[in-house]
Amino acid sequence: MNKKRNKESDIEEIAERAHRGEDVSRHFTGRHVAKQKIDVDLPLGFLRLIDEECKRLGITRQAWIKMACDQMLQQADTSQGLAKVS
Repeated sequence: MNKKRNKESDIEEIAERAHRGEDVSRHFTGRHVAKQKIDVDLPLGFLRLIDEECKRLGITRQAWIKMACDQMLQQADTSQGLAKVS
């Protein structure tokens, strides 16, 4: 059995145990945050400006976009129930 299939079996076993109400917390370290990959179409000129800022700051485009999104969310009205995302 290959490693991927073995990992899938382990995940399914953990899920079944959790469904039965067993404590499976030892399998979760809190080190990983759920993520979802997205595609965003941006104008080329906009990307060039982002890239200039990234070069100035010494960070990647992805890091800059995450930082910009985080800053905008922090500015949002917290009365709407927006939670801090790490």
